[in-house]
Amino acid sequence: MKYEVIKYDTHKHLFDEAWRRCIKRGLNQDAEPFMLVSDLYVSDERKLLIKAFRKSVYEISKIDGQFKSHICLLTDENGIIIDLIMNNKSSLPRLNIGVQLKEEFAGINAVSIALNEREAAFVKKNEHYLKCLRKIDCIAVPVFDNKGQLTGAIDISCMNGLTDECAITAFLMAKYTEYNFILLKREMIKEKLEEVELKILKLTAEGKTDEEIAKMINRSISNVKYHKNKIFEILNVKNVKDCIYKAAKMDLI
Repeated sequence: MKYEVIKYDTHKHLFDEAWRRCIKRGLNQDAEPFMLVSDLYVSDERKLLIKAFRKSVYEISKIDGQFKSHICLLTDENGIIIDLIMNNKSSLPRLNIGVQLKEEFAGINAVSIALNEREAAFVKKNEHYLKCLRKIDCIAVPVFDNKGQLTGAIDISCMNGLTDECAITAFLMAKYTEYNFILLKREMIKEKLEEVELKILKLTAEGKTDEEIAKMINRSISNVKYHKNKIFEILNVKNVKDCIYKAAKMDLI
């Protein structure tokens, strides 16, 4: 399992390059992160990601008692905050659900670096580009789905400062989120699939033809084809090969 943390001390060139990009874009350091209201739609998959994130925060907080004093947030793959967990909202420096943390809009921050570099990032107070974010230390870790596609980032922030050990906590939280997301997604798909469809899926994986499956489950060939198309739709695939591959990855067969 790869584990690396991008920090100013070890990756100064990345911070310097990002800083120059922000200046070139004309991003004002006195600006504040803004909310993208049009992007607040929460899809079923995003709801699962939020649920997985909250479950991971709960699991980590049982291990690390000090973790409860931190601000924990989840962004989507575009850097938009889609969930936020904190004890004291009044202490939050301009962060809220819907706020955009991508470099183009919020300058240098842990989330922007984690999304750009696909690695964990640790950004201390004065290393942030926007002045309003210089009250907090932040550690962000990218989150991937079971295909290796970027789905977002988790971030731990604290006004009292964070240590290098906190990066391990953030990394574990990201891995918990990925694991819980896969489990929840699998459960959701299983709930959508009828018992007969799970049978058809298993028999298809065994190499049975539609005619053979129809005889084995006492259904018409047209009915088998109907349920197969429904399986394709639920799994979001277009052919048998991809269907079997995805079903196997999700332990459905």
